[in-house]
Amino acid sequence: MISVKQRQLPTPPIAPLLWTIAAFAVAAAPHLAAVPLQIAIAILALLGWRIAAALRGWRPIPAWLRVLITLGLLVLVGISFGGLWGRRTATALLCIMLAAKMMELYRVRDLRLVASVSFFLIATQFLFDESLIYLAYLILGCWIATLALVRIQQIRNLGQRLEDRGLDGHPMIAHSARLLALSLPVALVLFVLFPRLAQPLWGLPDDALDGKTGLSETMSPGSIASLYADDSPAFRVVFESGRPPPPQQRYWRGPVLWQFDGTTWERAYFSLTPARTAVPIDGQSIRYEVQLEPHERRWLLALDYPAQSNFPGSKVTADYQLVSRQPLTSLTAYDVISNPNFQDSPELGQYQRSIATRLPSDRNPRTVAMAQEWRERYPDDLELIQALLRWFREEPFFYSLETAPLGRHSADEFLFDLRTGYCEYYSSAFAIFLRAAGIPTRVVTGYQGGYWNEGGQYMLVRQSDAHAWNEVWLEGRGWTRFDPTAAVSPSRIQQGSASALDDSRFLLDLPWVNELRNRIDRIQHLWNQWVLGFDAQSQLNLLKRLGLPELSSSQIGLLMILVLLAVTLPLSLMLLREARRQSSSPVERAWRHLQRRLGRRGLGIHPSEAPLEWAARIACQLPEQREEIERIAQEFRRAHYGPNDPQRSERFIEASRRFRLFDHHRDHQATEL
Repeated sequence: MISVKQRQLPTPPIAPLLWTIAAFAVAAAPHLAAVPLQIAIAILALLGWRIAAALRGWRPIPAWLRVLITLGLLVLVGISFGGLWGRRTATALLCIMLAAKMMELYRVRDLRLVASVSFFLIATQFLFDESLIYLAYLILGCWIATLALVRIQQIRNLGQRLEDRGLDGHPMIAHSARLLALSLPVALVLFVLFPRLAQPLWGLPDDALDGKTGLSETMSPGSIASLYADDSPAFRVVFESGRPPPPQQRYWRGPVLWQFDGTTWERAYFSLTPARTAVPIDGQSIRYEVQLEPHERRWLLALDYPAQSNFPGSKVTADYQLVSRQPLTSLTAYDVISNPNFQDSPELGQYQRSIATRLPSDRNPRTVAMAQEWRERYPDDLELIQALLRWFREEPFFYSLETAPLGRHSADEFLFDLRTGYCEYYSSAFAIFLRAAGIPTRVVTGYQGGYWNEGGQYMLVRQSDAHAWNEVWLEGRGWTRFDPTAAVSPSRIQQGSASALDDSRFLLDLPWVNELRNRIDRIQHLWNQWVLGFDAQSQLNLLKRLGLPELSSSQIGLLMILVLLAVTLPLSLMLLREARRQSSSPVERAWRHLQRRLGRRGLGIHPSEAPLEWAARIACQLPEQREEIERIAQEFRRAHYGPNDPQRSERFIEASRRFRLFDHHRDHQATEL
């Protein structure tokens, strides 16, 4: 049952209400694409109900029912995410609570609350993705939220009803855009001078980014092929020499996999222990900077073999993989020096040899038999490897995503029946074959290749460049890279993954579209460098270029306050002047002008007086102008407090302009004050 208070609740004007709903809808849009479907449907249903209620004049939902719906929505979020912890859960909860607010969006304060919180909801999207495309979302969302606040501010409470005194169209749009533009100098000062920390004050959970897709710590058939259709950037590289290394050296080292259970390749327990032998730095070393997209893992991609990195807390493991101390949940920039000529493990320990030759005893009998036969034919390890690669080249093997799932004997099915697969099929079968022949072999996953952006002088590596290859231990050479994929599809290594397959990955997978997307990525690269990469060191470097000495964080904070005062003072004065001009209607300005004229003669209105009380008092002092004074007061009361009537307002303005006082001390001559 609806209470009396709810029945008497004045309904907000339709235009400010719809603008408020639009502000929330735009702010929540990217979140709706990431939350579970049932939560998105619930949010859209509440939005649809409020729009229908506004258009049809429905009354508010009873309070007891609103409470039940809100509790149900909380339970829905908890069930959908398995709890109420995590950044995505928190933003989904914020979205659904604002959507629940639609059920009681009948007060001006509620409109203002939803429009204001929409700014915060927009900012939360950058916890998950800092791509340049979301800058347009930021501008659009803030503009619509500002526009909604402007429209809400123009609502007048007339007791039993709310009146919309605002104007739609170009003036309102221009005013909102002007307010946003005035905030840009303040935002720029905060961006440049806000003290920055080298490390955040808090840690982030490992799954903070919704489980972003990317390279995994394990490999099984199809795990890397699933990334082929993902053209999102994995990382970008700027080389100190200004030119990239040749294609055969563009192997970006990720997890090194030793253990094989018959289906899945995994790391060994010692994989993350520190390297025993440091990689030397010499004249052939490659120096470069990597901008790595967040992937929620600990590895830092680097060329073979990483010798040194400036990333805090990073280390080179026993497998010569560069890793960080914490999972990477934001764009990460680091410098690396790699030596491609390093000899990895010229001596192989017995325990590592046993792991690198271990296979399940009940798997792949045909592959094991063929490997043992070839072992007798090719006693030299390198000769056997070259024969196997030659077999891949000469036999009808194909590089393709169109593969059937593999069963218990994966290598047998691939080598003798299917003969069609992606890189993980070849690297896995290659390793199984060589292990069966007694040759230590491991699988390395990472990325291979990349697009060289000539204009930006950097290399772009996408998720679709994910790759798997092998390293074989050879006497006198140590761990040596062999890529069986190159034997089947040389273009994959020389020209990249997109050139190796003829089939389109998605609707717009066209050469000219891909080329255009690669070129446009230069804008994102600049955004990463100058905005997302603006850290504490960049801030100090900028201040030095401006002629300032090296400042501490507290000194930078003080400088920021002083600059903010210098920027905001003129802006505040300008806004106050405009507020005085726009805060009153033409009727109010005419009334104040009349009161200033009369105030010079001691006849102005007192703060505690109503217009009719003022007219009664003045009429006693000017009895000969009683009727005119009372008529002006009545006209002002009707024009100011009554319904918006342009003709009535014009009559009052004209009457106040024509009003003259008779001067009794000057023979009652009319004078204009």
